[in-house]
Amino acid sequence: MVHKYGEFSKYQISETLHFLRKQIFFLLIYVDKRTNAEYKDVDVDKAFTHLLYKLGGLNSVLCEPPQLVTVISLLEAARIEYSKKNGFDFRIYKKLVLDAGAEIEKIKEV
Repeated sequence: MVHKYGEFSKYQISETLHFLRKQIFFLLIYVDKRTNAEYKDVDVDKAFTHLLYKLGGLNSVLCEPPQLVTVISLLEAARIEYSKKNGFDFRIYKKLVLDAGAEIEKIKEV
């Protein structure tokens, strides 16, 4: 894949997207009632911030693939849902995060 500073091999892109997808799905594990006890020390808001900055950098390096707009939008919507003062709907949150994870795979088609 051609990028801002040269080229990445298919393997590099595949591994990077796989790792990012894992980070996206960890956002589910951090807040799921069945698994979050193991991650009490994780600041979910900081995890979102870190991931969104990483995606913003990737967006620039990969010359702005359109799929990243959707990924970032879905993650921001999940972050907003999670931050609701009166509690959040885990089903909505989960759907948004899963959709973001699915969308990240489409980047290799660019």
